[in-house]
Amino acid sequence: MKKEILTATLLIAGCSDTENVSAGQDNTMVLVESELNYSIYADKDTGVMYLYIGSGSGGGLTVMLNADGTPKIWQGEK
Repeated sequence: MKKEILTATLLIAGCSDTENVSAGQDNTMVLVESELNYSIYADKDTGVMYLYIGSGSGGGLTVMLNADGTPKIWQGEK
């Protein structure tokens, strides 16, 4: 039980620290698509796409992959 509380505390503390964001790093992602329960973002420098799924007060972020396991790259607006 103590381990679970400690882990939750570390995760919350780690996610809320915005003072250490480097200058110019605050807008590195572009929103590609958004629906009710998910959003897709792309890194502006690399084009790598990420899927964010939110649920209540939580959520998760993961890199999107092609069938061969390589990162999916956003080609820009079509």
